[in-house]
Amino acid sequence: MATIQLPVRWYSGYGPDNPDGNRFDDLNLSLETTAFMIVDSDCGEGNPYVEEGIAPALKAARAVGMHVFFIHNDFSLCDELGSIKREIHGTRWGSEDAADRPAPERSPLQPNYSPSIQPLAHEPDFPKREWSGFHETHTDYHLRCHGIKTLIAVGFSQRSCLYFTCAGAVEHNYRVVMLRDCTHSAEYPDTVDDSLPEGGWLHKIMLRNFEHVVGYTSTSAEFVQACSALSTVP
Repeated sequence: MATIQLPVRWYSGYGPDNPDGNRFDDLNLSLETTAFMIVDSDCGEGNPYVEEGIAPALKAARAVGMHVFFIHNDFSLCDELGSIKREIHGTRWGSEDAADRPAPERSPLQPNYSPSIQPLAHEPDFPKREWSGFHETHTDYHLRCHGIKTLIAVGFSQRSCLYFTCAGAVEHNYRVVMLRDCTHSAEYPDTVDDSLPEGGWLHKIMLRNFEHVVGYTSTSAEFVQACSALSTVP
């Protein structure tokens, strides 16, 4: 059985030999039971996290025959007059029309992917109607049909839909490795801190929380290298 040896990072607590709380090791992942998951990345062409991070990682996953699937937002069937999301994202911000505008057309949303990550014909793309791609979707059913145990996760945003999807995956007993340079969350004005490697406190805390209670992280380059090493094994 083909195995990918992927360097990962997680939070393991502070100690005399571990001043920043991070621990690094390798995970040996069975190619047969690992899938590459792209969440809410239908943002068109030119996004640097897509073009420089997700695209090369996706190319490497496809090159070794890893199972690939997509998840995207589609609120066409759940954007109702009484939706709490209209308040959270609309009326409390001063958008009065959010409360009483008519429901949108019920035709399915057509995602707008960059050509660099356009789903192939055999790669499923599951619509979701909440933050998590595991909430009332066929994602879990699909993965169980293919015997998947581990997910390589990329997409947007790191503090919202990608995060909740990864947490949902763990609730369904999947191991999750997020490629931390294949996602992004904008800082708030009062959380920006250029002295931090992450660029701000929001990104630092969300990464720390993920690496503590959800799963592991790696990088696009490390994943590409791990796939390349697999492809050279006789």
